[in-house]
Amino acid sequence: MQGEPRIRCNEHGKKTVYLPWARKGSGFSLHFEAMVVEMGKEMPVSAVSRIVGINEDSVWRILKYCVDDARKEQDLSDLKVLGIDAFSVETHHVYVTLFYDIKNSRVIHIEEGKDSGVFMNFMQKNPFLDARKIEHITMDMYPSYISGAQQYFPDSSIVFDHFHVIKMMNDALDRIRRKEARENEILKHTRYDWLKNSDDLSDRERDRLMSVKSIDLQTSHAYHLKIALQRLWQINAGIAESYLRKWISWASRSRMPDIINLGKTINRHLDGIMEAIKSGINSAVVEGLNNKIRTAFRRSYGFKARKYRDTIIYLVAGGLKLPPQC
Repeated sequence: MQGEPRIRCNEHGKKTVYLPWARKGSGFSLHFEAMVVEMGKEMPVSAVSRIVGINEDSVWRILKYCVDDARKEQDLSDLKVLGIDAFSVETHHVYVTLFYDIKNSRVIHIEEGKDSGVFMNFMQKNPFLDARKIEHITMDMYPSYISGAQQYFPDSSIVFDHFHVIKMMNDALDRIRRKEARENEILKHTRYDWLKNSDDLSDRERDRLMSVKSIDLQTSHAYHLKIALQRLWQINAGIAESYLRKWISWASRSRMPDIINLGKTINRHLDGIMEAIKSGINSAVVEGLNNKIRTAFRRSYGFKARKYRDTIIYLVAGGLKLPPQC
């Protein structure tokens, strides 16, 4: 379709005909646009353009219109658990902050950067959001996020879940391994043996880990501390705080600076970790949505234009009813 047809009226002159199967100014039928949107969820825009026989700019206009129009209907009235995470959108540490509706598994807002100001922008751009209804906010221990959440959501409980705590433990463990590997070749090429969950190890990786972890190495001691920390989420919640305090004490006597610092960090954020255990809240939804976004970015080799980037994020992870006309 190349634009809306026009008629000549003796009384009113030339008039554009309203078409119930197309939106004004689009040049395409609603069903064609619906097909483009579905294809856009699964493949690069360049591939959609080639298959349907229109230029890429036209595909982007369809996607952006449908995403923007659907987001007008976004209802945040039942938002009780808010997720916050920094997402790398380019190389050289260029980040956006993504806001998630954990209950409904969707990205609800995108802000540039990862400072505390992203919370102010989020509130200003969502004026009908009632901050008092937000019961929990799940995030990592990034200081600017914590200060922003405390300022703009003072009645909400901040939670630090299993994923973020174990990620910090893995980072500390890997730093220790790298330092020791400079002097002990047996640790070279074993990085993922220590970082993977035991159930995810191949037989070869498991055998290699078993042969190394019994050696008196700092890496081995750090690995045992990691296993002990993982048990925190397997024991009864009633004794979890006592167990975690004992772990912190163990870490403080480890004689490993990376582990000692980690123990101090966990101690400072103990209330948020315990709240995550008591409430059962975790960031599995966040990681699942982030994986969807990364897949979309990889297949399109990234996005230079911000409007294209945000459109794709909402398209694949926004939980929108797309397209709303069909």
